[in-house]
Amino acid sequence: SQMGEAKLIEAKLGEAKLSAAKLGAAKLGAAKLGAAKLGAWVILTTMFNATSIAQSPDASADQPSRNAIRRSIPHIEERGAWWIEKKQCVSCHRVSTMVWSLTEARRLGFDVSERLDEWIDWSTQASLATNDEDKTVGLSNQEGVAQILLALQGDDDRAPVRTRLAALLDQQQQSDGSWKPDGQLPLQKRSKSETTLVSTLWITLARLTESSRHDQAAAVIDRRALEFIRKSSPGRSVESRVVGLMLATRTDNHPQRDRWIAQLREHQRPDGGWGWIIDDPSDALATGMALYALANADVNLDDPIIQRGKQFLIDTQTNDGSWKVRGTKANKKDRVQETATYWGTTWATLGLMATLNHPEPSQP
Repeated sequence: SQMGEAKLIEAKLGEAKLSAAKLGAAKLGAAKLGAAKLGAWVILTTMFNATSIAQSPDASADQPSRNAIRRSIPHIEERGAWWIEKKQCVSCHRVSTMVWSLTEARRLGFDVSERLDEWIDWSTQASLATNDEDKTVGLSNQEGVAQILLALQGDDDRAPVRTRLAALLDQQQQSDGSWKPDGQLPLQKRSKSETTLVSTLWITLARLTESSRHDQAAAVIDRRALEFIRKSSPGRSVESRVVGLMLATRTDNHPQRDRWIAQLREHQRPDGGWGWIIDDPSDALATGMALYALANADVNLDDPIIQRGKQFLIDTQTNDGSWKVRGTKANKKDRVQETATYWGTTWATLGLMATLNHPEPSQP
């Protein structure tokens, strides 16, 4: 009957609604289960990240070093540009560490002047130019050329100019495997033999770092230089030990590397710094050099030798962003000198940058 059919339809409709309700409940259960799983995943991820952060070097521990670096960069730029524009001198062993420190600062994400590439190009072109005596300027500044090459390592856009600069270091090697120190370097407050060793160390380090130098003639020059270095005494300066450590690290000479690290530990002053001459009071020049070499020799950044050196630099920076350094020449060793201060500021900046746990955060 029609009434019977209506009841049958109503019953089937009720069953359909019940099935829909069950399906909705099932979906709701699945959603709750998904939310529970998501909540558990978020909790686990948060716990993992918190653990990772706790176990990784704390970026905030770098903040005092970063602040010191940010303060030093404008001083390096201003006094470096002044030197280039007023003195027009690339052979005074000053522009090289300007280029090195600012190039490294830019690589690590610090704000540097848009003129940096202009200054780099000026330093390379001036080194390759000829003077009034028709001599290539860089041949009177081979230590500076070596440091410019170290600053530009990995700069493929400047590979041709790097090759030309490296070729300058093929010249003027002495019969004993050394290079004579240039300019006023022999007047420094250490023996001429030690200054000769340091010049040879810088030039050899740059030659071995420059990837384009692999021919047999270059290998002969390098072998003679390394033999001279092996026979030489490090003398009285921290610089000779620092560049010796850098060279041992570069050549994977682990026993020699460990000996240089041990010597730097021995000569660290009670205030955490190093003096350019090992018995002198601490200064930023030697301390920055030592930190740079130690960090690049894979000494743990939490090692007290590095932490104490960093703190010395943080505590002694002046309000203008520089570090005051007494002269390195014998006749100016007892008073602060502008050029020594500039060297010290560039090296303090290089040293602090080498000890950072993380690159500079991107600015918004």
